[in-house]
Amino acid sequence: MIHNSLHHPEVYVSLRMPLGTPKRSTATLKALIPDNLNFPEGLSLKMFARGSTLSIEIHSKSAPIETLLSTLDEILEHVSICQKVMHK
Repeated sequence: MIHNSLHHPEVYVSLRMPLGTPKRSTATLKALIPDNLNFPEGLSLKMFARGSTLSIEIHSKSAPIETLLSTLDEILEHVSICQKVMHK
């Protein structure tokens, strides 16, 4: 019997996004927290605001790369929406 097991590479993604002011980075962080309560299996996430910079770190230990990319895309989309709302 042949077993076909897929190997998913271990990947770290670290983003540092300057958002202009500490208030904006903190507000964006707070807005992202509810979206990431049920995070995909095999991925871990750390988010923090330091001054005017929002930092996001994603670690994929066993998730498919497609899952990592779609999760990253979703997080960036939510950051973009937050910034648009705060500019109004």
